[in-house]
Amino acid sequence: MGKPTGDVHHDRISHTCQRVISIMVLTCMIAMLIATHAWAQGKMRWIENNPAGVAQGKALFTACGACHGMQGEGRQGIGPRLNSNTFLAAASDDFLVQTIRQGRAGTTMIPWGASFKDADIQSLVAYIRSLNPVSAATLNESPLNGDAPRGAALYDTICAACHGRTGAGYQETANGTGIGRKAFLDSVSNGFLRYIIKHGKSGTQMRPFAKDSKVAVVNLTDQQVDDVITHLRSQSW
Repeated sequence: MGKPTGDVHHDRISHTCQRVISIMVLTCMIAMLIATHAWAQGKMRWIENNPAGVAQGKALFTACGACHGMQGEGRQGIGPRLNSNTFLAAASDDFLVQTIRQGRAGTTMIPWGASFKDADIQSLVAYIRSLNPVSAATLNESPLNGDAPRGAALYDTICAACHGRTGAGYQETANGTGIGRKAFLDSVSNGFLRYIIKHGKSGTQMRPFAKDSKVAVVNLTDQQVDDVITHLRSQSW
């Protein structure tokens, strides 16, 4: 015997309600993801990008071009490339502002805070971003869960050839930028480091090392990336 008509009708209503609830839950999840991404974008980018600011920043950038190149292309052994899309995606406005204002101790990057007003520095950031407009990356800022000894072995095998045994980069006759200084590591988040290690720094010799990258020299797991970062932070100088 089939179900009574009332039971069939009830089952249809229940099934319809379940579908409606599922759609509502999915819609809420999508809305939360969009809101979270918008919040992250806002946190990463707060400097207004307008033609006047970019023009002012371009004029001021003449003070930076000797080391970084007038198009932010960098000069190997002197100043790193700034117009890399992966770098600009991962770098927050705060990171760029503080680096310009405070410089980078132990490198050729001198502090510019005494020479440039806050508005000038913000214009410089706007100009740098105009060199390669990209959206802000979504960074994984979860707590670091790495093992320093394992990271040291990976660093010595994979990273030291370009960044130097101590992470001094150019100053160690290596061909990569310095990544071992405390001044640098204190200025960047774990999310920034994870992103750059996984995606590389476009336009440079820094290749991606993500586990699924087809152009990586070595494919590193998420755990291995955290191991390398833990090593760097434990040995910063």
